[in-house]
Amino acid sequence: MKGWGAKIQTMYLVIRCSGCTRMMTAHTSRRHVLCPVCGVTNTTSDARVYVSCINRETAEDIAAQLGNIIHKRNGRDLSEEEVMMLRQRFSAWERQSEGSQFGTEKK
Repeated sequence: MKGWGAKIQTMYLVIRCSGCTRMMTAHTSRRHVLCPVCGVTNTTSDARVYVSCINRETAEDIAAQLGNIIHKRNGRDLSEEEVMMLRQRFSAWERQSEGSQFGTEKK
């Protein structure tokens, strides 16, 4: 159990709007997020989470890249298998990035 004053990890979710299907990000503390394109209110607990990130800029970059990929696929969404692969690769990249940031990168 964490003690008093323990830092709570901030996370950002990469989700897809239920209205216009645009990829976007939402802070985990938010129950609802408004789509900046179509104005639909999305409930974060109901949204499909593609990836969760510690860094907001990284989440926004992933959302933009996924949007481009889905656009090139004529709107066809990622399969569950593809989302799982994305999460695994992102987790590996994130661990590697943390290691190199703190000088503990495996060689």
